[in-house]
Amino acid sequence: MSYNQNNGFKKDYGPRVNEYIRVPKVQLINEQGVNEGEVDTNTARLKAQEAGLDLVEVGPNVQPPVCKIMNFSKYLYEQNKKKRSNKSGKLKEQKELRFTPVMDIGDTNYRIKRALEFLEKGHPVKVTMVRKGRQSMELAQSNFAEILTNFTDYSSIETEPKREGDRISITFKKNVKTKNK
Repeated sequence: MSYNQNNGFKKDYGPRVNEYIRVPKVQLINEQGVNEGEVDTNTARLKAQEAGLDLVEVGPNVQPPVCKIMNFSKYLYEQNKKKRSNKSGKLKEQKELRFTPVMDIGDTNYRIKRALEFLEKGHPVKVTMVRKGRQSMELAQSNFAEILTNFTDYSSIETEPKREGDRISITFKKNVKTKNK
């Protein structure tokens, strides 16, 4: 999106194609990738039409704009394919599982199982022990240490569990090499 002073942001429709290229001259690159130099826009459009392809503006920010003779739908497909491949490499969102010192063993085991599933899928998992009211911190720490024994195959992002008021937490990732495992 680019900024327009009149109405804020305007929608980006992608590169201009064929009759939407409204400049008198363009720098033309033919279908073989050879630069033909500065050419009249109508002549360039006719050359693209004779080849059964489209005239696509690939460099709009230079004078004259750079246009290439190519199959526009194939070009869009390649661009979308690049976007999809870039998205797949992004980090997955962090999952947080909360435990309490007085939680039942069945609930604790289920949450541990879910955390391990998230780790297998590549999500970072934050394990948090939340102490409420008069629950003892010693009980919370011992239960937290017991829960952490299930994550020995994974590496932790923090070297030690963090204490923030009534919470103790640590974050794990799958197969990340760190100092502390």
